[in-house]
Amino acid sequence: MKKIQFFVSIFLIMLGINAQAQIPESVWAKQSGLRGCDFYTDVIEDANNGYTVIGAVKQEANSFDCEVLHFNENGEVLWEKTVGTAAKEIPKRIAQLSDKSYIIIGTSEEGETQSCLLLHLDADGNELWSKTLEKEYLSVEDIIALQDNSFALAGSKGESTDDPKILMAILNENGEITLENTFLTDLSGCARSIKKLPDGDFALAAQVGEPAKNNCDIVAIRMNNEGKAKWFSHIKTPDQKVWPECICCTSDSALMIVGWNGKCLGDINVPDPIFDYDLVLNKINSNGEILWTKSIDREGSEGGNALAKLPDGTFIVAGIKETSFLGKIGPWLLAVDQEGNEIGEKLLSLHFNNDHASRIINSSDGSIIVIGPGIQEESNSRSDGWIMKFAAL
Repeated sequence: MKKIQFFVSIFLIMLGINAQAQIPESVWAKQSGLRGCDFYTDVIEDANNGYTVIGAVKQEANSFDCEVLHFNENGEVLWEKTVGTAAKEIPKRIAQLSDKSYIIIGTSEEGETQSCLLLHLDADGNELWSKTLEKEYLSVEDIIALQDNSFALAGSKGESTDDPKILMAILNENGEITLENTFLTDLSGCARSIKKLPDGDFALAAQVGEPAKNNCDIVAIRMNNEGKAKWFSHIKTPDQKVWPECICCTSDSALMIVGWNGKCLGDINVPDPIFDYDLVLNKINSNGEILWTKSIDREGSEGGNALAKLPDGTFIVAGIKETSFLGKIGPWLLAVDQEGNEIGEKLLSLHFNNDHASRIINSSDGSIIVIGPGIQEESNSRSDGWIMKFAAL
């Protein structure tokens, strides 16, 4: 197996573009340094200490394999595993089960067939089993660990890729489905983020719209511990398209959703409409009432991929900023208060086109961990996975 040589990126000295006190200073940063295309898609703080990152590395003939890396708290790689077959495998999210093993979800593509992939690794990153879900499971987008080595998935299910249905499912440690529910089945939709709430309920953030239409809305769903819906909160965006990427609890028992809002620049009903993208934030109280929705609209395009809540109740959004006229393009961290007001930002150095801050998590030592660039197209011949640690405020 290949040995990846990591190095501390010299871009640390170039990080501070429009930085303010609400964004902490960087402690260290590492890039994969591989030639060709590789990328990181998710990160967790590991019960085995340090941080575990998943991503993909491009092999021959446009095939990708799953990459798993375990870093210590100083950013040194303790172990690295590559897991793959002849298929194109793209991991999306990782969760750590109660026995400290890992479940990875993603896609496996072979020829014209794409399947939902589940991969179970032991605490040292060795494969225990892998499987693909039956073809009516159209996508898996997020995962959370539950008790007794079980886990919950968010995604979509349906008879046709043109009419997916919002899916939430619970599986045991063998990858067997023990509970599943679909929601709003008169509409097309896909659950993109799932959280376990402090009282034991689940929260979903999903994209929803009419079948075969280009416009869509956000819907938040609160479920009991058996996956039955308590309420739906439908955030309508007429003649627009939205992608909710992360749902998070707030200090006042509400829910915050961050994502992308595409405003159509022409007729949204044409086959390939053109969108101007903005970062969108929504806050919903514990009863499902929409408190506010805000769009961060600058010159160019902006988007939000993930949220991290700070001890003072404020949030840092990880995403991308593309204000081309001003020359500000790259992975982006935006600090907002509980009302969605901007209180600081930091633009990170751009390594290549389509470089995002794709995930952000809190660490138990008070620091913040950010990774990028998120999933890349196989046509992108050059990309690097990267991870950064930011100091506690």
